[in-house]
Amino acid sequence: MRRAAALAALALAAGAPGACRERRAAAPTPRPSAASGNRHNVLLVTIDTLRADHLGVYGYKRPTSPKIDALARSGTVFERAYTFWPKTRGSMAIMLTGRRPSRNGYSKTHPVLLDFNPTLASVLKDAGYSTSAIVDNPNVAAQNGYAKGFDSYRETWEEAELASEADRMRAITDGAVAFLRAAVPDRPFLLWLHYVNPHAPYTPPPPFDTAFLDAAAGAGPRLRVVPDFHGGIPKRWAVRGRDRLGYYVAQYDGEIGAVDQEVGRVVDALRSSAVAKKTVMVLTSDHGESLGEHDYYFDHGEDLFEPGLSVPLVVSAPGGKAEVRSRVFASTLDVFPTILDAVKVSYPPELAGISLLGEVVGRTAPGRERLFAQNDRNLVATWDQRFKLVGTPEGERMRYALYDRASDPGEARDVSPARPDDLRVQRQELELFVGAGEREWAQTRREIGAGPAEARLSAEACQKLKSLGYAGAGCAP
Repeated sequence: MRRAAALAALALAAGAPGACRERRAAAPTPRPSAASGNRHNVLLVTIDTLRADHLGVYGYKRPTSPKIDALARSGTVFERAYTFWPKTRGSMAIMLTGRRPSRNGYSKTHPVLLDFNPTLASVLKDAGYSTSAIVDNPNVAAQNGYAKGFDSYRETWEEAELASEADRMRAITDGAVAFLRAAVPDRPFLLWLHYVNPHAPYTPPPPFDTAFLDAAAGAGPRLRVVPDFHGGIPKRWAVRGRDRLGYYVAQYDGEIGAVDQEVGRVVDALRSSAVAKKTVMVLTSDHGESLGEHDYYFDHGEDLFEPGLSVPLVVSAPGGKAEVRSRVFASTLDVFPTILDAVKVSYPPELAGISLLGEVVGRTAPGRERLFAQNDRNLVATWDQRFKLVGTPEGERMRYALYDRASDPGEARDVSPARPDDLRVQRQELELFVGAGEREWAQTRREIGAGPAEARLSAEACQKLKSLGYAGAGCAP
């Protein structure tokens, strides 16, 4: 009882526990490589709110992703990739630092990427890389720390002439195409592109607005309009005359189709550039999306179930194999060490992820036994090949639910009363994870100090955040 209370109290106070077996199993160690490494370029493409199971390469039936599917065939697809944090700010702080919140300091009181962290861009910049980003989502605004290490950081929502999400999507691609056409082999670069599609509201541009209005789009349960994200169509996303779940899923798929086309343009530009054979390309997402699962509609981040956690991860690198499908557990924590390993630049200290490069170049390894996840509501979860345990704080206690993912892939039935032995094993792992995080937080709080928690965002950023359904953190009331 005392341990459960401590677990809940830690989650509520810190908002972010740390590491245990995952770290012990395969924590990276610095290598004494030259600062500039092999000078391979890095192209990182992140697609907001993209759940893996709506891509053809992950088995989806609709042709939403022909360009991403083709990219995947040229490299390695990680079939079991997950975000550590199913919300953009936390997820990108984790991805860009390779650290869990217990070490990078992300929390409710500091929902930003704090400056004491080395970032992917700052490490590569120190290694002699030029670093550029073109992004669309004010949650990763420069004011919130996400531009650290970038020579150029273009925030498309600040450009008045880019009036729509589709305009900004195309602008990101146009900027990337121009960048890649100008790239030369002897000047290594990092280029990060972040597309906000297919984030709600689902409003794909033509022809993708009608591309998937098939029989399935008119099917599914009828939904009522509700004020929030539970029980039906959120009022802010409701389309007059459209009350079938199938319609909204079709529009989500249409947004995937639109951004897939842009990814194709980027890949074509890279392949026709002077740096095609010297570029590492990684495509992934910050988190997934709930499309009605667990009565949670067109949003993400409130729970730690599969729809919000499962993300695509595709890696193509010089010397890598084609048409590889890996079944190892992969995390967004691994993006940072995998990229640094691919370009042979030394790791900064205290990374929590592992390099997946061995899978890409054909040197397979045993991989992890389990993964972990957290969210803004202080939930924590762990899962292995079969079971997932989710801990939810309730006052000073933690309520646990155990799911047998082999027999119940929808994670709908709590089997903890019927499987006390499995519950005990999973709970021990989760408590070790939280305990390690508590020790890390003690050090991290000293590094955070009393600095400002969050910068004030521009009016354009605040308007964009509200259009995406966010409350407007960092905006004037």
